Amino acid sequence: MLTGIEVMLATVPNYSVDTNAIRLQFLREAWAFLRTFTGRPGEVAVDTTNNRLVVHDGTTPGGFPTVTAADLKTLQTVTLLGLGTTADAQNPFAAKLNTALWTALTNGEGGSGDLRYTLNKEASGNTLSLLLQSGYSGRAELGLTGDDDLRVKVSPDGSTWREALRIDRATGGLDLTAAEVSAPVAATVDLGALPALKVALTGAGTVTSFGPSPNRVRLLRFTGAATLTHNPASLVLPGRATLVTAAGDTALATSDASGNWTVRDFVRASGKPVTGPASADITDSTATGRALLTAAGAAAGATALGLGTGSAPTFADLTLSGNATVGGGALTLNNAASNSLMFSDSGYAPPSLTARSAGTKIVLYPVNQSSIDYALGIEVGAIWNSVPSATQSFKWYAGLSNIATLSGAGHLTVNGSIRPGSYTVATVPAGAAGGLVYVSNARKAGEAAGSGTGVLACFSNGAWRRLSDETPVAA
Repeated sequence: MLTGIEVMLATVPNYSVDTNAIRLQFLREAWAFLRTFTGRPGEVAVDTTNNRLVVHDGTTPGGFPTVTAADLKTLQTVTLLGLGTTADAQNPFAAKLNTALWTALTNGEGGSGDLRYTLNKEASGNTLSLLLQSGYSGRAELGLTGDDDLRVKVSPDGSTWREALRIDRATGGLDLTAAEVSAPVAATVDLGALPALKVALTGAGTVTSFGPSPNRVRLLRFTGAATLTHNPASLVLPGRATLVTAAGDTALATSDASGNWTVRDFVRASGKPVTGPASADITDSTATGRALLTAAGAAAGATALGLGTGSAPTFADLTLSGNATVGGGALTLNNAASNSLMFSDSGYAPPSLTARSAGTKIVLYPVNQSSIDYALGIEVGAIWNSVPSATQSFKWYAGLSNIATLSGAGHLTVNGSIRPGSYTVATVPAGAAGGLVYVSNARKAGEAAGSGTGVLACFSNGAWRRLSDETPVAA
């Protein structure tokens, strides 16, 4: 039980003036007793178990123990803590300060030297994040927001949020949001100063530098004809040569620690390669093949194949299994010994409509499929010439003079004389009806036997007959 209050008067030593002091001795009990004891209002007791004072209010069992130095080292179940500001129910821990430090407990201090800051949420669907604000308006958030993937979000106003980065919790796969920004083509395009991975370079012009920013990666897209100037020190291009872009071309560019840029890859929208291989790069070909693949033009290609040194190759023999078109307009045969244009022995027939005849060999002038070509061809036992219809004709010229015309209707006009074959009565050939010859010793009417001076004869009724009276010719 409480032993009461002892008041003692004593002279305070070391004072030059005599005075009296009061020494109070409070009631003393173990905490096992005090924890259920209800003291009078303002009554103070000493907890001899924990070496602390207990203040009573007259109603609370156990009273209110004061905090000791040992208690300050082991704060437990604190519900509010404010550093430089007031904590509240929404922010039970609040700190208003300019700097903060967390440092590891060293081995020498009994620690491990490590420091791990652990934050935990109840379930996957909850949020565990670090929210960064400006003027108490959110601008960035890092953490596990709504699931267990690590996400980084940004906002321009604290209301509209865009996810910039996500790392899959199971695979470690990185999903990066890469918005594209635009920049006009200029002598210097500072890619590192543009806040985006993807950059569209717009317009035309000459680019000599991508700026000085170090350790950057940029995906480029071109909208026009930009000339990228190769620089072996600060702007290294594929093929180590200046190149001209086209709309839709893309490139991958990186800078090193010194801010020097290299275009690692360049893809043309046309699908064509940026540069062709050098001869030494082609290891699976002959010397002739390499020379042909790297030839600068048709003339160089012909030279590589041994077909001459000009742009008109020379062939010892040429076999075509399909169609050939001569763009120069002339096909010249100039073999020193002989020249011939030969066709196979397949295909013979007279001219035809709709589809070109199989017998056609040379088409001099093609006409639509409803007509016959101006052509040369072969049918069984004959060679033929054709014109489209009876309104066209065949003509023969001597220089500029038209010496004969055969109409499409079969009429022959000769600008000169016609001389049939000349025979004697003894040598005339076997005739065919309508045949015409000249019999040089046949008699005209009234001439004596053996004195004939020649007549024109026509084969008719089984004999050669002179035209004047159809009498069989006789010497």
